[in-house]
Amino acid sequence: MRLNKILSLQFGFFLIIGLLLASVQSVVFSHDFYTELYARIRLAQRENISEEDLENSLFMMVDYVQSERDDLDGTITWHGQKQETFNTREKRHMKDVRTLWQRARLVMILSWILAVLAAVIILVREGLDGVGLLARGLMEGLACFAVVLVFFGFWWLIDFTGFWTWFHTIVFPGNTDWLLDPATDFMIVICPEEMFSTMVFQIAARLIASLAMFGAIAWLCQKTLPAYRMAEQILMESRPQPECKAGNPRQPE
Repeated sequence: MRLNKILSLQFGFFLIIGLLLASVQSVVFSHDFYTELYARIRLAQRENISEEDLENSLFMMVDYVQSERDDLDGTITWHGQKQETFNTREKRHMKDVRTLWQRARLVMILSWILAVLAAVIILVREGLDGVGLLARGLMEGLACFAVVLVFFGFWWLIDFTGFWTWFHTIVFPGNTDWLLDPATDFMIVICPEEMFSTMVFQIAARLIASLAMFGAIAWLCQKTLPAYRMAEQILMESRPQPECKAGNPRQPE
């Protein structure tokens, strides 16, 4: 039926969106991600910043975007001078980033709700056969998403700077606060290109792992459900049928 087709596609599409944003959240807001990265690229030594100032500044940004703090007020020692951690331009940019994540988080929550709602409706309507419909919707969604993922994956490998610039022009249209100067803006110093490229890679890796798991489950359902239905039918047909006893016709008097 047409409704089942729409619901199965809704399930696949919103499940993928939910997994994508969940992957973003698991990487971007992980303090361990930044501490491990900074240690590997030796950013504190490279930029002559204390490790304490480096980590505190970054965690301040992360917690602010997550709405776990209300401001970006702090001080650091940079170029041998004590100063405010972030200037006005940087604070405006992070306010935009915070708004962007709040919207993205709302989309993630709505995506989970819509995916679960579609799954429940299909299963109530179709019972066990609904599992096959959900699996088909997910596989079709994965096929479409794979094309997009491959395209941006090649772009990321070939020209990450171009990809990252394009991304910012899309999510911050008409706003140039994200164009920071490493000579004056501390934020760009503690957020080097290596950080963003590694971040995108880890997000993609977690997303692919999640999609692979759900894709494998969907494929398994599609392969095993027909066999299960056939076995169920054979079992029903092999059961002995109760004998019907014919009644004795009444003899005419």
